[in-house]
Amino acid sequence: MIVGWCTVLAIILWGLVIDRGIVAWLNRRCDQPFRDGTDFLFSGILPALAIAGGAATVLGAFHGLRWEIVLPIVAVSMIWRWRDLVAVLRDLGSLFRKIAAETRSGNPVPVLAALTCTVLCYVWSILALFPSGVADVWVFHIPLANSIIEHSGFVSPQIDHPFYGNIPLFFNLLFALMMMVSGHWTGAAIMNIAIFFGFLFLLSSCASRWRACGFFLVAALILSTSFFKGSVGEPMTDLARSCFSVAAVLFLWRYLETRRPAELFHCALVLGGAVGGKYTELQMVGLIGLALMPTLLKGRVSLPLFLSCLCAFLAVAGYWYAKNLIVLGNPIYPFMFGHSGLTDAWMADYMLELGRAFDPANRHFVTNLATLQGWRDFLHILYNWFLAGKPNAFVALALILAGLAVAFRRIAFLAAITAAMFVIWYTVMFNHIRWATPAYLLFFSTGFIGASLVRERLDQWLDRQVLPRMVPLTKIASSPACMIASPVLIGVLAGGLWLSQWYRVGGGDMDPGKAKDFDVVLGMISVDKYLESHREAYFMYRYIAEHDLRTVFQPFDTANTLLSTAYNDGRDGGWQLPRYVLPAPGSDIDAFIRDNHIGYFILPPDAGSAFLAERIGEDKIVLANSVIAHMMPRSSLILTDRFGWKLYRFDADRAS
Repeated sequence: MIVGWCTVLAIILWGLVIDRGIVAWLNRRCDQPFRDGTDFLFSGILPALAIAGGAATVLGAFHGLRWEIVLPIVAVSMIWRWRDLVAVLRDLGSLFRKIAAETRSGNPVPVLAALTCTVLCYVWSILALFPSGVADVWVFHIPLANSIIEHSGFVSPQIDHPFYGNIPLFFNLLFALMMMVSGHWTGAAIMNIAIFFGFLFLLSSCASRWRACGFFLVAALILSTSFFKGSVGEPMTDLARSCFSVAAVLFLWRYLETRRPAELFHCALVLGGAVGGKYTELQMVGLIGLALMPTLLKGRVSLPLFLSCLCAFLAVAGYWYAKNLIVLGNPIYPFMFGHSGLTDAWMADYMLELGRAFDPANRHFVTNLATLQGWRDFLHILYNWFLAGKPNAFVALALILAGLAVAFRRIAFLAAITAAMFVIWYTVMFNHIRWATPAYLLFFSTGFIGASLVRERLDQWLDRQVLPRMVPLTKIASSPACMIASPVLIGVLAGGLWLSQWYRVGGGDMDPGKAKDFDVVLGMISVDKYLESHREAYFMYRYIAEHDLRTVFQPFDTANTLLSTAYNDGRDGGWQLPRYVLPAPGSDIDAFIRDNHIGYFILPPDAGSAFLAERIGEDKIVLANSVIAHMMPRSSLILTDRFGWKLYRFDADRAS
């Protein structure tokens, strides 16, 4: 974990150094090229990662993503830009000095914000040790990152699948940069945590004053719902590309507010990262282009700036589309222009899956907004999925309306893009709620901008009426007694929290089934003990590896072999038969069992569910059940876990 954080901080530092030189050049004609060093640090994290990813893309294209090449390039570039390196380190030191000065003057908010960030980093880093239960992580994302490492760059296809091996891989590349050092999938999780924090810092820095207070409002709006915080430590690309996509909109807003050229350049950088991570973010190119069109038509964007932004965008995103165009004849393979290597039947099934709700219970909703029923269903979905039971969402909506009331022109395009993204999601990508992550994230971000605009209108009143009345409290907070008492009080509260949790779960006689993930964070229960009681298949797959059982037939888990490896510290003992290995229809089942050396099989409680049949395929489920029905009379149950999964031993010599 420590190695992972050192790596991601080093990547961000290098990106900030390169970015600072570019920003200074672009803003050379501005009266104030930097708002201040703190703003550059907070707003520059995502552009820094985009620059690092763009440089890694160039190296990967030539199979140069090796440490003997990367380290000399980093060292030479740091020496070349040593003034920018010194400036970034000076800004960082200035940030810490400001926090200390504010604390001494009686303002505890900055240090509390820093402490909150540290605690959140620790909590998410511990939770990142939990292997993801999402099959896509182990089927696609981690194998793609490992493939980039193994090939020192890019091949086509990157993994043994024509579609998933040729999709844009910007975020998988960032995962690979981390895993090159850490050698473990948790490196990918730490990169996602860093990206999410980079977005939170960017959003809080959009406030004109009181950025520390802004961070707490950002946290209250975004982190008070599990929709986002539950995905932070997942080695998935959805939240990461959403952060980049929404960051592009925020940088455009900052450009329209300040007219600093570097803000538009940053918009192009992070937009390139989003588009380089998933085809779906091409929608954002159109939306941002429409929002920027009046400025372009009025000639307010110079040709050199436009070309600089275009080059930045293409440097980060262009490779994936150019490679697909050259190799496969389709820049957005396999959509629209042809799908070589994929059958028409596979493509038809895939398009059907993309175009309808993943859950059959949601397929009755009408997504055609040309009809009245479509609008009724759309508003129903918006309310019940994104607002109902979520007080923070109603607060964000109220802040957006307040922002529109006090500064309509400054926030209108943010609200319009938010609405457009929800409409696009519902009409085009109403497959799963996770595809709405960028729209929902921009919704809360627009709420924060609304709060910032309202607060600007209240600045004079606050300065005249509120702040003078807080002077006595400030003097008390800055007194030596209070400065000593504060950390002592925090320590006592933390100790009390730990003890209360200890007694809640029964002390040393803790029932793992009653434990919560917070108990793991507090060190009361190990990750293994917790996962055994809370994660399907974890205990089963650990048991199989510990007893070296071979070979286990498990056709009902789409990622059985990958999860088995992930749950056993990366060891792949070949314990389980891949779930797609099934007998041909009408073939000899005894021969299939004998040829694959099957000695065990697993039967989950949902083996006969309609959902599993649709996910795996009804024909495959029929074949799997025929094998299990053939083995069951000569089998004995050896283990049942708390989720109802059953492990059977098959005795081929026993008479049926």
